[in-house]
Amino acid sequence: MVLSEKRKEILLFLKESPKTILEIKEFLNLSSVAVLPQLKKLRENSLVIKKGEVYSLSPLGIAIVGRLQPMVDLLKVFGSEYSYWENHAIDCIPAPFMGRIGELSNCTLSQPPDKTRLFDLHIECVENVEKSNKISCIFSFFHPSYLSFYTDFIKMEKEVSIIVTSHVYERIKREFEDILRKSFKFGNASFYVCSREIELSYLVTDTFLSLTLPFSDGSFDYQRDVLCFDPAALKWGEDLFAYYRDISNKITDV
Repeated sequence: MVLSEKRKEILLFLKESPKTILEIKEFLNLSSVAVLPQLKKLRENSLVIKKGEVYSLSPLGIAIVGRLQPMVDLLKVFGSEYSYWENHAIDCIPAPFMGRIGELSNCTLSQPPDKTRLFDLHIECVENVEKSNKISCIFSFFHPSYLSFYTDFIKMEKEVSIIVTSHVYERIKREFEDILRKSFKFGNASFYVCSREIELSYLVTDTFLSLTLPFSDGSFDYQRDVLCFDPAALKWGEDLFAYYRDISNKITDV
């Protein structure tokens, strides 16, 4: 049986709890004439049961919706900004987290900077980091503003954890050794170096997630980031940071 869009919406709506016909009509913004045939079809296929005036999922319906929700979330991620995902190297996301990409279902894209600020830190990112108390980030590329930017937050006693690649670390040591040494003196800062190849960059805080993916040709996209604010997305980001932290070496001195 191929589910229509409306029948998918009904099943997902009933996943929350049993509903009356009035609640279903209001949710779909449709009349009884339009909704009843959809419910009839779902009942005929043993996906929905009716008790009195209340509709609920059958055991088979529960099993179907369990498979349906991840696909719906996946389509939410890719569907709204398909051209972005099509042109970026999503294969650089580790396989376990690519399998959970649906957790970013309510993501948006940052606004491209104007031509006078192409290489500045994204305003949306800066504003949201300022509201955060805990910051974890991964740098796969070098940006001259990043280290001093996060050092400021370390001094403000925010909890800051940073992972960089070996190449980025070598450049920081050459050009910002003094700033790096000073950051080690703060107990609220952690610094890690990962010897494995990392192509993505991102940060996750207690309020939002910002993910930077390279273009499909490997070049850096300095214009747009994926932004998420849902708890599920923040958990995805925290787990991804832990994944890389576990394969990195903690640095306590230059």
